[in-house]
Amino acid sequence: MSQDAHKEQRVDILPIVIGGDIGAYALARQFHEAFDVLPCVLNTDFIAAITHSRILTTHALPELSAEVILEAVCELASEASQKHVVLIGNTDHVIQLLETIHTQLPQKVVCVLPSQEAFKSVCDKARFSGLCRAHGLATPQTERIKLAGTKPIASTELPFPVVAKPAESAQYSSWMKLGLKKVYYFTEQAQLDELWHKLRDVGFEGDFLVQQLIAGDDTYMDSITIYMGADGHARMLGAAQVLLEDHAPTMLGNPVAMVLRQKPELWNKAEEMLASIGWHGFANFDIKRDPQTGVEYFLDCNPRIGRNSYYNVAGGVNPMRIMVEEALGLGEGEKGVEKRGAGDKDSAGEKSDEVAKKTSTYAKSTSKKSVHIADQEALYTLVPLQLLRRYIRDPQLLSEVNGLIAQKKVANPQHYKADRGSKRMMNVFLTEYNQLRKFAKYYPKPTDSSF
Repeated sequence: MSQDAHKEQRVDILPIVIGGDIGAYALARQFHEAFDVLPCVLNTDFIAAITHSRILTTHALPELSAEVILEAVCELASEASQKHVVLIGNTDHVIQLLETIHTQLPQKVVCVLPSQEAFKSVCDKARFSGLCRAHGLATPQTERIKLAGTKPIASTELPFPVVAKPAESAQYSSWMKLGLKKVYYFTEQAQLDELWHKLRDVGFEGDFLVQQLIAGDDTYMDSITIYMGADGHARMLGAAQVLLEDHAPTMLGNPVAMVLRQKPELWNKAEEMLASIGWHGFANFDIKRDPQTGVEYFLDCNPRIGRNSYYNVAGGVNPMRIMVEEALGLGEGEKGVEKRGAGDKDSAGEKSDEVAKKTSTYAKSTSKKSVHIADQEALYTLVPLQLLRRYIRDPQLLSEVNGLIAQKKVANPQHYKADRGSKRMMNVFLTEYNQLRKFAKYYPKPTDSSF
């Protein structure tokens, strides 16, 4: 389901997406939907949904390094001499690589990135926690563990259960190939001690964080997506409540199903925080609500739009349109600009008076450029609906999901009318139904801790 009704053909741009997963495909689809262009997707390998796609081209790289990416982008830019090249990545590792080559890109290549200092401020999870607290945003209690050297590591002072995760995810991605997990869940000190020994044994010398566990199943997770313009103001706002996350060890915490929500108070605080460090571009926040207190804890800030960026399209705003128009300096009155005001009516009907009032107040508080809010009701999913229903324990939430399904307000980025070749769709269906096996293995039923 595409909510973007303002498709226009742009022959003057070449989008380049770095990545080979469903997140990269979703970005390519957004470019195609918004501008009727064929993006070029760069990576070392690609999922079948990309390999057999009709809406993009692929460019295989021998390795994912700064030098190789720079060479490939320069080559493609030279071939498309009459076009603006719009470059985007969507993993922490790739964003870090783009930060290192940003100043070496050809002048015609547009790559919207935060400054390196701003990037470091949110990618180091300990620094991010301090930044959140300074702007009135709650974060879990956290201890930082330094694994470099041989100094004994003291026992945690936090009550169990706890979670442990790398302080900087961009530098940790290569270590997961050795069997290390993205996030660990522990109920006793002996498990933590075993992890510290394992990390040192394989040569890991970075820092880890030990954090208090915020209880609640996957449905207590939320996501916020913001695009900050160069003028220090938000140009796009989106939010969703997670229904189900991936539970495979290397994918743990990645949402696979969500419903659109409005988060005006958190949007406001998150925008202020990003503005305070001069952020430009996309940022995606992971948040968890405490089932007992209702406190919303900010867990992470991803320095990119996020793997599930398409939920914003389901909500009525195409993020790639917002980025291209801001980055290329197009005016808001030009054809195809999607001016969504807070509290607008749409095909999903009117919002509740309370939400409409809050979002309308938020829109009035922003200055200069209009903010585009993903405010349509929708269900976003990457998994079969029968699987999703099994994991929703709240009857009211399940009723809402069933209502959206009945109204056909369901968005899946892999299902695109313009890209339904038989070979590609066979692979898409096989991938989706493989989720049944994955969840049976890694997360057979929902738990109160989400682990």
